[in-house]
Amino acid sequence: MIKHIETLFQGMGKDYQLYLAAPPCCDSSLLRSVARDVYLLPLDESLHPLENWRIVCSLAQFISQEKIDLVHTHGIRAGMVGQAASLIAGCGKVVATIHNMINYGMIPFSKAFQTMHGILMRRAVHTVITVSEAIKKEILKYRLFPPEMVTVIYNGVDVNLFSKKGCLDRKFSFNGPVIGTVARLEPAKGIKYLLDAAAIIDKEYPWVYFVIVGDGPERNFLQQYAARLGIERKVFFFGFRDDVPNILPLFDIAVIPSVQEGLSIFCLEALAAGCPVVASDVGGLTEIIIPRKNGLLVPPKNPRALADAIIALLKNRTWAAALGRQGREMVEQKFSYEKMLERTKKIYAQVLRPE
Repeated sequence: MIKHIETLFQGMGKDYQLYLAAPPCCDSSLLRSVARDVYLLPLDESLHPLENWRIVCSLAQFISQEKIDLVHTHGIRAGMVGQAASLIAGCGKVVATIHNMINYGMIPFSKAFQTMHGILMRRAVHTVITVSEAIKKEILKYRLFPPEMVTVIYNGVDVNLFSKKGCLDRKFSFNGPVIGTVARLEPAKGIKYLLDAAAIIDKEYPWVYFVIVGDGPERNFLQQYAARLGIERKVFFFGFRDDVPNILPLFDIAVIPSVQEGLSIFCLEALAAGCPVVASDVGGLTEIIIPRKNGLLVPPKNPRALADAIIALLKNRTWAAALGRQGREMVEQKFSYEKMLERTKKIYAQVLRPE
């Protein structure tokens, strides 16, 4: 989500005066360099956002003082705070982007949360953007708002930043093929299943290495799990990196083993770098990967199928390279950041148009 917002800020800065209101975890030097002002929300993601009424009122005051014309919210929890604040401030121009599948059952007081979410979306929001058709289909099941409110704008990446011949970080070198992923280390990303697949692959291809880029609540568990599988010397945890274009040239194959997924920006980045992709057959990944044309899809939570797909590409490097080339071409045509910005600007123009 942060990458998505950074891309929007970079592309919108010339046309709009931009302000950022976000939890500290979403703060970044890039956003600060573009934003006219940054307002940090002390929002605890573990809490129902509307329980902290003080944050909502404070943000409403910020919107009023700065005379904000349009509020663009991102995500569910922080989005509800922004939508409630916009209502209080009298800002009737609100766009809401939903980046991930909604699972109300995982949220405390889920029925009340769902009801409040629906009320806020109907009363405060002019247009809902989803980053994939899969998310649009999912949210419409809840009947929170009419279908005509929803439009799909795919995530986009700057293809020019990514190249298999790019500026490879020379601190890292491996004496064999590298299977890599970039993800927040949480259950939904399915990294455990990648480790299970790695253990299977290691028995047949002991010279293959695995790189996991990212951080999150599962990191310690995953490192311990790799040790229990006996593959700790083959699996490298790089932690959080903000220079993914420098890391991707390391990868011979990119893997997205997610259990659920909205529209993976890492998948787009890997394809933009010409890297063949093996991904779970879930959510928005099915809108990016065309099986056997620009990558392979496998059932989620299936280490054996994941391992078999990776092995198939290891055995046929010519085919793998062809998948990578076709993947880059598709990103250029369908998932460029220029297309994302152009469509978002059109939404802004429609919302800001005098009634």
